Amino acid sequence: MTYRMPPFRLKPDYVALSLVHGLLFCTAPGLAATSAELPLEEVVVTASRVEERLLDSSASLSVMTREDLARMTGSSVADYLRDVPGLQVSDSGQAGLKRIRIRGEDSRRSAILVDSQELADHSEVGTPLTIHPDMLGRIEILRGSGSVLYGSKALSGVTNLMTLKGGTAPLQATVKGGYDGTTGGDTLFASVHGMQDGWSYRLAAADSDHDLRRTPEGRAENTSFENQGYYGFLEKAAGNHALGLTWDRYESRSDIFVEEVARSTFPLVDLALSTPQRDRERYALDYTWEPASAVLDRLLVSAFTQDSLRHFVSNTETVWYRRDIDTRSTLRSDGLLLQADWLPWGRHRVVTGLQYSNDEVRQGRQVDTLSWTPIASTGTERINDKASIRTLAAFVQDHWALSDQLTAIIGARYYQVDGELDRSNRPGLRAAPLDSDSHLIASAGLNWSTGPGSALRANISEGYLYPSLMQLATGAYAGSNFVNPNSELTPETSINYELGWRFMQGPWTVDAALFFSDSSDYIDHIFCTSADNCLGPTDKVYRNIGSSSAHGLELYLAWETADQALQPYVNFTWMQRNNDFGSFDTWDTGIPALAGRAGVMLEPQLTGLWQTLWADLYLRGESGSLLLEPGARGLIETKRSGWATLNAALGV
Repeated sequence: MTYRMPPFRLKPDYVALSLVHGLLFCTAPGLAATSAELPLEEVVVTASRVEERLLDSSASLSVMTREDLARMTGSSVADYLRDVPGLQVSDSGQAGLKRIRIRGEDSRRSAILVDSQELADHSEVGTPLTIHPDMLGRIEILRGSGSVLYGSKALSGVTNLMTLKGGTAPLQATVKGGYDGTTGGDTLFASVHGMQDGWSYRLAAADSDHDLRRTPEGRAENTSFENQGYYGFLEKAAGNHALGLTWDRYESRSDIFVEEVARSTFPLVDLALSTPQRDRERYALDYTWEPASAVLDRLLVSAFTQDSLRHFVSNTETVWYRRDIDTRSTLRSDGLLLQADWLPWGRHRVVTGLQYSNDEVRQGRQVDTLSWTPIASTGTERINDKASIRTLAAFVQDHWALSDQLTAIIGARYYQVDGELDRSNRPGLRAAPLDSDSHLIASAGLNWSTGPGSALRANISEGYLYPSLMQLATGAYAGSNFVNPNSELTPETSINYELGWRFMQGPWTVDAALFFSDSSDYIDHIFCTSADNCLGPTDKVYRNIGSSSAHGLELYLAWETADQALQPYVNFTWMQRNNDFGSFDTWDTGIPALAGRAGVMLEPQLTGLWQTLWADLYLRGESGSLLLEPGARGLIETKRSGWATLNAALGV
């Protein structure tokens, strides 16, 4: 069994059982760069859309291999990522729909991929990680803009969730079960997989059900959630050709926790939110050809179609009226990637690609209002919208070995984006094309191998984020206030600078990165003015209102004894962020200045049954933070206290 101690308590907070592996357990550092089994110089990554050694990459990367994932516990994929440098996990009150923030940017400014295919989402709070963790065999996290290779959403980074594929024998099976004492939750997972005569396959299913979360003050209301996951994979490899089909489905329901102060702040009397449905289903086809050619190294064709269903319920009571809002939406996402990898000259490796995506939202919203004042009218409003965004992009990236020690990486991407509000019966909106946009961005990097197991790197990358359909076309409710769309919004842009050092020699492992980012044309919602012609007196509207800059240090440092039995480690992020809203700017942005983990991993390397025994004792925590934002009646201040937890993990 694996026992994870809650902060300064002796009662086990998490107990997990694995019927196949014997144990589920938690990884030591959540590693800045390495896996549990491989030394730094042997880790291979695909964040540049081709395989390369991590030591040869100029980007800030974290990798979790299958061995790392097997050492982790948690109720969601986001829990596995909480110790990655530069990442924060948030759930917007939705315990079962956690999201990640990279280097302090909002979740919607980072790309979430499954098998390098985007999980599209046009909501205000960003893309939830809607896949069961036991379905995954590898995770790669790129920190800093990945827009050149991965598109608009990758302004602050990319998280690529790679699913398990076939097995190593004709017929294999896995069964797992887990129990979470924090929520009284249980998880079941089963998989049948195999490989024979060039065929690989896998069928898997998972079910999780979690009750109210336990806290020192008792059970927290509106924190229960449940989800189910299903996965199918079939691939045929013949010579230098491979054709694969993938299907995955995720079904979830989540309550939403709203703090008491938010529920009762004037003019609110009560506020209740829930997500009865947050489902996703994806079908994908991948074809790879690796010809025996001196020029063309690989040809990849990847296509997918995906439906995301969202049901959101808001029940609001103010001193003036009661309003119940029921929103149901379907997002259809279609994507196609054509990629060719070239070896045109001896010291060049060139990646070229064409990428097409089409996102279409169909949304129905029913608003029931009971008013006892003239502020609002009693009645029922039914609104139906349909809107779409089409993106065509071409990209190229050249890996140029200037010498045996120095490599330059230069890339560019050109976007052509078109949107349309196809229909809407909301007063004030009419069907019409949205502003189209074309944009060219670039990136450049250097990687210098200073010796065996050591490399210095530098990187400059631009980011680009086209507004979402919610911001451009359909709008959304924030509590009982409608936020009007704005078809004239300007895309958000950023530029990211990095310096880094990776080192693994003798007992030492170091992965360090200094970064600075500058972002412009931030989109947020503000209260309407008379010039906006909004319908409601408390309505808001989306605007390009500000900019942001951030700088910081990400560090993973470890040392191990000669027999590799004992490994102290530290893994932390120091970061400062400034938000400029035009009328005022502030360094109080809700981002903790310090966050990280420090501990000691013990692997005594015994014999027999206990040969894989390990133990990990560590502290995890972050400093306090203050958030200042503009509000209707001045600045809104939100304080969060610092915290630290003592944790222990044991496994074989």
